[in-house]
Amino acid sequence: MDPILQRVAKYIEKENNALTKELLKQATKQLNLQLTNQQSEIHSELLQKLLSSISVSLLSTKQETKKMRLEYDLNNFFYQDGTLLKETIEIISTFRLSLLSELQRNDLLDDINSSEMARLYYQVIYVFDEAIRNTTINFNRENQKVITTIEKEILELSAPIVSIKNGVAVLPLVGDFSNSRAAHIMNDVIPKVSQLNLKMLIIDFSGIHSFDTHVAQQVFQIRDILNLLGIQLIFTGIRPSIAQTAVNLGINIKDLQTYNTVKQFLDVLDKDGEIKKLDETSH
Repeated sequence: MDPILQRVAKYIEKENNALTKELLKQATKQLNLQLTNQQSEIHSELLQKLLSSISVSLLSTKQETKKMRLEYDLNNFFYQDGTLLKETIEIISTFRLSLLSELQRNDLLDDINSSEMARLYYQVIYVFDEAIRNTTINFNRENQKVITTIEKEILELSAPIVSIKNGVAVLPLVGDFSNSRAAHIMNDVIPKVSQLNLKMLIIDFSGIHSFDTHVAQQVFQIRDILNLLGIQLIFTGIRPSIAQTAVNLGINIKDLQTYNTVKQFLDVLDKDGEIKKLDETSH
């Protein structure tokens, strides 16, 4: 082991607290950060761990260093605090540059040769870069969890079952009708429909922006399932483009009960007295 690297490692470990305070002070000033007391405490704690990792890595092999857990914001404090990933990366990068400057300023690198300098810089840069890389991965993982939750909520909101009469409900579809939305209806909406003891379900397409052949096929599979459950299915708001897609699939839309609007269908039901019959059978 190079004696100079041992000296630097010992210095970093011995002066860990002082280095942490100085590096945090420099980063705060350089980046013009307005940190709360809690944020400063967390940064100090995390930076101390990184410095200790550097001290250990200088005395370790590359393989041993790679096995170390090198990550910043281990408990997702800054993620939950709303700190942007960009800001966290900036402060880690500033710590790295400031550490190398501090080592130079304290005359620890005066008699170091090129091989030792390369080794030192490699270990310092590697530790900080791994911290940045792993922190980014963790940030994106947590962010994806939030996105998945939001997407699920959007799916639920985009396909609500609205009861309009006893035994009759409408399922208004809004926006782009994707495979995920079709799967949501198949897996989540249909079970709810069967639990509501519906006699008739209106699926309204008037708010749909796009509709491809694969999704169309799934919609008509939904129709077949509802028929097996004894639920009469009505389609409203089918645009010419959607009708054309159905025709391309070989589906005879003449066999479907379709109306221009939900209101038009309800007016027909009122005239025929069908809603009254449904009300009576539901009691």
